[in-house]
Amino acid sequence: LFSDRAAFAIIRQQHNNGASAREKIRSRRWAHQGRRHVDLITSTQSNTVKRIQSLLTKRKKRTELGSTVVEGPKMLFDLLENQKTRHLVRQVLVSVDKPEWRDELLPTKNCMSVKVPPLEVCSDTVTPQGIVATVRIPQKEVEGGGKPPVAQSNRNSLYLVLDGVSDPGNVGTLLRSCVAVNVAGVLLMPGCCDPWNPKTVRSAMGCCFRVPIVSVPSLQEALRVLEAWQVSDVFAATMQKNGDTHSLPYDSVDWTRRPSALVVGNESSGLSQEVRSMVTSGDLSALYVPMEPDSVESLNAAVCGSVILFEYHRQCRTSG
Repeated sequence: LFSDRAAFAIIRQQHNNGASAREKIRSRRWAHQGRRHVDLITSTQSNTVKRIQSLLTKRKKRTELGSTVVEGPKMLFDLLENQKTRHLVRQVLVSVDKPEWRDELLPTKNCMSVKVPPLEVCSDTVTPQGIVATVRIPQKEVEGGGKPPVAQSNRNSLYLVLDGVSDPGNVGTLLRSCVAVNVAGVLLMPGCCDPWNPKTVRSAMGCCFRVPIVSVPSLQEALRVLEAWQVSDVFAATMQKNGDTHSLPYDSVDWTRRPSALVVGNESSGLSQEVRSMVTSGDLSALYVPMEPDSVESLNAAVCGSVILFEYHRQCRTSG
């Protein structure tokens, strides 16, 4: 460990250069058997800490910086162990109480040690877990008439379209189900919660980084993107039959014959009026999950969507 005199000299030099002394980051450094040095953050007023706080609470800042926050060893190390997501991790803050994590991360990532008070204000959970990271957002936006991103479709690809699903827990659960059944991509229509909200990321257990997510400004744009992805059949989940003669039981649909998409609506109001109008006119197909008479009025959006997604997966498995 550097002496106090050496540490002060470094801080003074930073101040003279107009650098980050004003962040109140004490630039004491560790030298771990020839490994890279690690900065120590001691103040809640650090620019790094403030940036993470803004990413936790402001969607606009997440969009501006193209980053979100991941907290906890399980989620972070899962991202690092997966070759498809490892490159997304930008910076890691590790508690001074967890030197083993810091040493493990040093060879490959921008890692900083943090004292407990500043790490606590970087946490979005009741009990901080000792490690926080900023992670790049791989999300794509499609403006009106813009070119859709390339999707890897095959003969039985399934896409999920979220129509105003606003609860982070529901969106996170659906994203986990998407990864579990190998959904090809997710489209977010207006009214959906931010999939990069730390609460959503936590609910998804990081699965939001493992499935393509595309935001679209309208139903028409969603249909245009699906058409570019060679999707032939689009089904809207009506939650229940409601006497609609166009609505089919979800398990009577052949999900394996060609690329298709499933639309799931808002938790309380269900499908948007625009989607309902297309179902009524016959331009969109509708399906529902049968339930026992006089049991419950409807299913939670995440439950309904996941039931249908796993039926798709069952059919893919049994069809060979």
